Amino acid sequence: MPKDTFFNLSEKKRNKIIQAAKNEFTEHELFKSRVSNIIANAEIPRGSFYQYFEDLEDLYYYVIDDLFDTIYTEGNRFTQDTSDLFEFAANSFEYDYDAYKNDKRHQFMMNVLKSISNNEDYVQDYNKRRTDYIMSILNKMDLSNIKFSTKEELVKMYIMIQDIKRSVINKAMIDQLSKEEAIKEVKWYLDIIKNGLLKDEQ
Repeated sequence: MPKDTFFNLSEKKRNKIIQAAKNEFTEHELFKSRVSNIIANAEIPRGSFYQYFEDLEDLYYYVIDDLFDTIYTEGNRFTQDTSDLFEFAANSFEYDYDAYKNDKRHQFMMNVLKSISNNEDYVQDYNKRRTDYIMSILNKMDLSNIKFSTKEELVKMYIMIQDIKRSVINKAMIDQLSKEEAIKEVKWYLDIIKNGLLKDEQ
């Protein structure tokens, strides 16, 4: 967590430092990132950096915690429109699509996942936060027709739906599908999950 001196800065200066950090973390994984690059882009003295943060990792985990908070806030925003899980998944797909199509955002996320994999304590905290987020979404959905009931099963179901969304986004990028075509594609898969592969019995 940054020191009080960081939070005492003007919002403009804080944002400039955070943006410089995001740029560095987009280009490099944590262990390859350099304080020197961040302070040069943020236009602050090296000594000031250590008045604001304990070290590079302190800044890094502050930045990615803020990122996950933003992602989770956006996800919860879509629960205001529907209590149907599959409609929620379709509605939030466009946000996921835009995020993955953003090359810098995608590269940043790839570096984040590589970097945190070496920090067992953070991975454990990340998994707990993600599970709490998933359950906060599912608690706002009407699950009366869902056959799963345990927390573990429900979380797995949610992750499976997210995996399908990511798979469709990857396909859209490879096959150069338009956003509209990708949305149509993900709705097809969501319909399969909802209604099954088997024909209705006569």
